[in-house]
Amino acid sequence: MDNQSQDSVLLDVVIAVHTPDRPVERAVASLVAGGLPTHPNGQQRLRINVVCHNTEVEPIRARVAAEHQPLVRFLHYTDGIKSPAGPFNHGISRATGTWVAIMGSDDSVEAGALARWVESAEDERADVLIAPMAHAGGGTIRTPVVRPTRRAGLDPVRDRLSYRTAPLGLMRLSLVRGLGLIFPTDYATGEDQSFSAKLWFSGARISYGRGLPRYLVHDDAQLRVTQTPRPVTEDLAFATDLVATDWFAGLKPGSREALVTKLIRVHVFGHVMLRAQAGTWNATDASLMAAVLRQLLFKAPLAARPLSLADRQLLDAVARGEADAGTMAGLAAARRRFTSPWTWMPRSLPHVLHPEAPLRFMSASALV
Repeated sequence: MDNQSQDSVLLDVVIAVHTPDRPVERAVASLVAGGLPTHPNGQQRLRINVVCHNTEVEPIRARVAAEHQPLVRFLHYTDGIKSPAGPFNHGISRATGTWVAIMGSDDSVEAGALARWVESAEDERADVLIAPMAHAGGGTIRTPVVRPTRRAGLDPVRDRLSYRTAPLGLMRLSLVRGLGLIFPTDYATGEDQSFSAKLWFSGARISYGRGLPRYLVHDDAQLRVTQTPRPVTEDLAFATDLVATDWFAGLKPGSREALVTKLIRVHVFGHVMLRAQAGTWNATDASLMAAVLRQLLFKAPLAARPLSLADRQLLDAVARGEADAGTMAGLAAARRRFTSPWTWMPRSLPHVLHPEAPLRFMSASALV
């Protein structure tokens, strides 16, 4: 691990801002209150990199309080792409601190978060500290589904790290650069999946900030880039491309299965539910989603085994190309009816105690 001198930036935070109406001033103010004061010799311990993406700098600069601006570096970046990948890459490329972090312009952190995160990461000699998350209006975000009481030396499979898609928290900059990690810019959504997957399965020492101040997700923005409706093929291109890489092929079977189980549970089922409940699910969606599922399971044939009986009913419907929106909406709702034993037991009984099986997954999730 590299050591950062006392008279240089300790943490670079990168915020991507896509339009001047984003409440970036709230994000900046929370970081300033994060507990990393300027060093007594006047050197910054924290640098906030606000990347103004495909938009002018001055309207965004005007939003940030004058007293906070000495800690802010405004960067202009234009690529003509509606994705946070480019500005995040640009901000990270300009970082020099021991630690680097990314942040959404709509979001914030709880008071003292940065100091507590750095202290915990350094005490545990971590390369990555995964920040605990919550909705700003209340409610814990229960990802990743870490084993109860675990904080340091996390295992990507047993601690289900792939369920934290966005690498929010602290990352050692030397690790990010050593792994050559970048956010791909050619996806409409899911641009953080390959970055985080390669981070979690890199062999780095990873900690979870259990009990530390949280990263807060706000839902008051008029439009989040990642919530724009898109066709099935665009929404899931990141997943099918990921499992086709040499990197994925080089993982151990258990790691490949863990990633594909997550892709099915969160992304395949999630997109089915959104379309089916909206009544837009149709034969084209059904055919395309069935093809996506075949590609995923071809690369990890055992990934479906830990899924619940209710999950498997929906999975079977996707596999056969079920085109009726009402049928799919009913199956999608049934898999989330957690009072039903069908959501607690896997079809494959030998997998009942698998880390991804409902009994262990939901128990661990309740304790996050």
